[in-house]
Amino acid sequence: MLWGILWVVISYLLGSIPFAFIIGKLRGVDLREVGTRNIGGSNLWHSVGKLEGTIAAILDIGKGALAVWLAQKFGFPNPIQAASAVAVVAGHDWPIFLGFQGGRGMGPALGAMLLLVPKAMLLSLIFYALGFFTRALGLGVGVGVLALPFFAWLKGYPISHIVASAIMFIFMVVRRLTGIGVLEEIKASPQKGKLIAYRVLFDNNYGWKRPA
Repeated sequence: MLWGILWVVISYLLGSIPFAFIIGKLRGVDLREVGTRNIGGSNLWHSVGKLEGTIAAILDIGKGALAVWLAQKFGFPNPIQAASAVAVVAGHDWPIFLGFQGGRGMGPALGAMLLLVPKAMLLSLIFYALGFFTRALGLGVGVGVLALPFFAWLKGYPISHIVASAIMFIFMVVRRLTGIGVLEEIKASPQKGKLIAYRVLFDNNYGWKRPA
C-alpha cells in the first residue's frame, strides 16, 4: 500500500512538469502573460507556434499515459491505477512548480484515460472530433468528458476507474472557471450567469461563435 501511495505522489509530480510553459520560456515567452494566459499546449499553439504547441500536447498526453502505464506495469491494484490517473492530471492543473496555477488538464487526462479506460475514452473522442469539425472544440471536449464515466460504466470498468473518469469532468469544470484572470472577468461581468455558462460549456467568453 505504501508503494502505491508513493506512486500516486510521483504521478502528481510528473503531472506538475509544465512542458508548455518550459517550451514557451525557451522561446522567450511567458504563457502567463500572453493569449489566454493558460499554461497549456493550446495557448502555446496560438501564442508561440503550432510546432511548439504540438510538441507540448504530445508531451502532456505522454505524461498522463506514462503515469497509468507504469502503475499497471508495477502491478498496482485498480484503485491505485485510478488514483495515479487523477494525480497526474491534478499535477498538471495545479502544479507545485508554478504556484498551483496550471493548465486545463485535457492532454494528460486524454493520455491517462486512454490507458485506464481505453474503450470508454475512444467513445468520448467521437465528441472531441465533432467539436473540432464544428469549430466548437471546447463544447465537444466538455461533452466527451461528461460522457466518459457513463461510457466507462457501460464498458464494465471497475468502480475506481468510473470514479476517476467522473473526477476528470469535475477538474475540467473547476479549471475552466479558475484559470488566470477568469474569476476576475466573471466578477466584473454584468452577465455573470451567462459568462459562467460560456466558460463551463465552451471554455471561452463568447459561446459557439467568436465575435467578429
